Amino acid sequence: METIEDIGQLPELDNDTIHIWGVHVPGVLDRLEALQAGLCVAEREKAARFLRESDRQSSIASRGALRVLLSVYTGVPSNEIAFGYSDNGKPYLEYGAGFPACAGQAGKPAPHSKCPPSEVAFNVSHSGEWVVLAFGRNRQIGVDVEKIRREMDVMAIASRYFTPEECAGIEGAEDIHAAFFHYWSRKEAYIKACGSALFRELSTFAVPCEDGEKGGWHFRRLDAGSNYASAVVSDRPLGNLPCYDFSLLEWRM
Repeated sequence: METIEDIGQLPELDNDTIHIWGVHVPGVLDRLEALQAGLCVAEREKAARFLRESDRQSSIASRGALRVLLSVYTGVPSNEIAFGYSDNGKPYLEYGAGFPACAGQAGKPAPHSKCPPSEVAFNVSHSGEWVVLAFGRNRQIGVDVEKIRREMDVMAIASRYFTPEECAGIEGAEDIHAAFFHYWSRKEAYIKACGSALFRELSTFAVPCEDGEKGGWHFRRLDAGSNYASAVVSDRPLGNLPCYDFSLLEWRM
């Protein structure tokens, strides 16, 4: 991953690039309180409902990082960012309806906006110790990250949720666990990118095992190390995919 220490150095979003961000949750624990302070009431309550402390931390880190980065990309203050949801649950960015204290500012143009909120596409995933975020412009995006769990009977799961073609690809792989989770991350990223197919059964469609295009959707594997699998999918060609490390970024809510 590339390191950007000064948030002012962040390149603007354009129509040909997707920015990928990785958040190593243990690496932001010293700033978790600051990230939590920037969340809305509903986001804080959701985080508080998790029974495991690691899940609570991941929830705060993922939503907090999302607010920080959306604020940078759009120029909208992080506490004025609000999220809407499609009928199928896919989130999108709204502006001006954030915290109650900001409600009176609804409709005000974003100050020094780098990218109009209506043009920003984003998606978030977290697993294990990592959160992955993807940002683009005027496109559909889905991203997924999965911790490779070697204790799982992956072939039993694949036989239920994957197509025969995908099962054969996993069974023939040198590392069946890594292959399974790479397929799984592609499927999840595809479903999230589609939006309208958010609740589609995983066994009803096949994803390509290699990077490329299928059915108008473009698939790319992301390098997530030996213990994780990750992928991004978009309805437009995947050109440059710079990957940044959020853990070392200097930011202010």
